[in-house]
Amino acid sequence: MRPVFVNHIIEEGKFNKFFRYVFMVCLLTAVADGFDINVFGLVVPSLIKEWNLTPVMVGMLGSIGLSGMIFGSLVLGPIADKFGKARALMLATSVYGVFTVGVGFSQTFTQFAICRFIAGIGLAGAFPVVVAYVSEYSPKAIRSRLTVWTTSGMALGTVIAALIAVKMLPAYGWRGMFFLAAIPLLLLMFQYRLPESMAYYIDKGQNDKIVKVLQAANPAFVPLKDDKYQLDKSNQGKVSLVSLFSNGLAKNTIIFWIMMFFNYIFIYGVLTWLTQLLKIQGWSLGWSLFFTLVWNLGFILGIPLCGWLQDKFGGKRTLSIGLLVLSALVFVDSVIGGNKNALALAIALFLTGAAQHGLSGVAGSYIAQSYPIAFRGTGTGMGYGIGRVGAVFGPMIAALLLTYGFSGSMTLRVFACIPIISAIAISLSTDRTIFKTDISSDTVDIKG
Repeated sequence: MRPVFVNHIIEEGKFNKFFRYVFMVCLLTAVADGFDINVFGLVVPSLIKEWNLTPVMVGMLGSIGLSGMIFGSLVLGPIADKFGKARALMLATSVYGVFTVGVGFSQTFTQFAICRFIAGIGLAGAFPVVVAYVSEYSPKAIRSRLTVWTTSGMALGTVIAALIAVKMLPAYGWRGMFFLAAIPLLLLMFQYRLPESMAYYIDKGQNDKIVKVLQAANPAFVPLKDDKYQLDKSNQGKVSLVSLFSNGLAKNTIIFWIMMFFNYIFIYGVLTWLTQLLKIQGWSLGWSLFFTLVWNLGFILGIPLCGWLQDKFGGKRTLSIGLLVLSALVFVDSVIGGNKNALALAIALFLTGAAQHGLSGVAGSYIAQSYPIAFRGTGTGMGYGIGRVGAVFGPMIAALLLTYGFSGSMTLRVFACIPIISAIAISLSTDRTIFKTDISSDTVDIKG
């Protein structure tokens, strides 16, 4: 009987049609996710005007939606590992697509909150699954880049949302923005064709599907009748929360949770309120929406640069230094924002967005690659789930600061301190992704 370590067969493949399909479906799913997540922040000024909302009420709406995301992140990861990533992804897409449209039909604060909460479950569930998916189904040489680039889909989605908002909000109001969420439901037909995780196929004994995937990923692989398909020891494990604290993973797990918690306080605190903070500084709604778009366009620079940096220097070094740079850039934004220099502010916000989006991608990639394939969905989902807890606090913190008289500039300076905490935490982690896995001498030659 010949042992075949399936993860090595996959990671030795070239970036062929199979990998491109997985990457593109996951990327488009992340785009839809990013559109839906960003749409709330873009419609905040319109909601305030139409429903006479106070800053605290806006913070509550933002946090309620993010509360649903906590549940989705914590639940969908284990579901993906146990019942299949493709099934989990389709479930998440269906939930957020249907209920985001429901937000557009809401007539009251309560209806808006309920639909946003349920949509949040799907929103949060989809993203960790696609990150775990691409980290498994990528050639090893470019795994970090592909995983980080997948996360760029969320940034691209925010850009698309901002571009559409510039034209749609003045003409059609905020509801149309949520109605557009029905379009991503078309992704279901493409998600249906995605393969499941190798760990899932091995657990179910579906050798025919394993062979089909391995040959698609690496045409050089020639199967034999007596092959025994398995994951190497570093990628085996039981799907459970306990596994995240076993075999030397406990320290990194705790550090990842701390990093994601504070990262999401920053991201959702700033991006939910950015348009309104700029208005407070004296910019018009049109300029504020434009600057929000510029921030999100930063992914064009940040995603490829940070993906390359992670492949070159590892996730730990990229994050610990990059988060300090992000902190400094936000402080610069707070200073320039009140000076009425549109060009200088646009440049500063572009660079800040580049750092924020790029480092967000590195964080997800770093977490996913740090866990074995057998429970990678669980590890990634839990990391994002804890992050969503921080996301709940972000909008409320900004709302409270504004309620107690903080200016837009001072609010940004408070949030500029938060990435420093994440940088300190991640500097204490162990970068397991840059170590080469020991492969036993009986590992199959892909040429048989």
